[in-house]
Amino acid sequence: MKVTASAASIVVCLGLYVSLNADAYRAANTYGSVEPIANDAVIDTGPLRNQPLRVREAFASRLLQCGIVSRTVEALTSTGSITTINDLNTHFAVGAGGFAGNTNPSYVYTVIDDGPNAASIGDVKVLTDSLGYVLSQGSAFLLDADNTSSFDFPANYVVVNFPAPPPISVSAGFFRLVGRIDNELFATDTSGYTQFGRAYLALQSDVADAQFIDGYVQATSLAGLEYTPLINGKPDLFHGGAAFPSNDWTANPGGEEYLSRIPADSHRALARIRAFHLRVTREVLRKLDRRGDRSTERWHDGDAVAFDCR
Repeated sequence: MKVTASAASIVVCLGLYVSLNADAYRAANTYGSVEPIANDAVIDTGPLRNQPLRVREAFASRLLQCGIVSRTVEALTSTGSITTINDLNTHFAVGAGGFAGNTNPSYVYTVIDDGPNAASIGDVKVLTDSLGYVLSQGSAFLLDADNTSSFDFPANYVVVNFPAPPPISVSAGFFRLVGRIDNELFATDTSGYTQFGRAYLALQSDVADAQFIDGYVQATSLAGLEYTPLINGKPDLFHGGAAFPSNDWTANPGGEEYLSRIPADSHRALARIRAFHLRVTREVLRKLDRRGDRSTERWHDGDAVAFDCR
């Protein structure tokens, strides 16, 4: 079954130290993703979204350095809203996420949900809703890599392995290559990918299985990369379960849909983190506005998105 994505923030994620081979599945098989640039229904972030990818990546990296994710986890843990998420079973990073012909930086995370130190699916869902709320996103994404029933509906996907972790710009270039081969795997609102480490994961677009497989096989061959899975030597599809927790910020400007799924004891702490995110986003937007028509090349990427973590 194909999955329809309705917002640019809906992308699939890969793991921090994971290449999604057979060993990786045994170690970590729930993945999540959320973008750091606020939804346009909350703030007009167009001036930031229109910046070169490297500038948007610098913004995402600065927010992560400031603890936007760790603060969220701590707020949930200290209030008892989650009890099983920890540094041993959950790993976060800035990764590449593509959707409908564009690539954006995303916070991607892998979660070990099996074994003696497993995180519970319930806690993963609360964490994902909380990140969607804190970062003012229209939607976040969850994928169980090998279980079609963990979340709302089944999802097919492929994984393309690079020989070494590429820059985000290289992942974006591969996505464009896919688009030159078959635009239905690139420019539609069901076309997307996420890359981190050496692995690039693409959720099946709303096309036939054979069309999706053939497009990615061709792109992988041209780029000299590794297509997976191969079943009896033939290209095939992975099968997992997906969910898209979301909030309509126009109808629910306070993030009520997210908050309805998050224990109330955490709401106040999460609201403070969200206020920080909105404050620094507005600060960056003002700085970009003051820059005017000056060339981006005259700005160091860090200068364009610099802000205080307090």
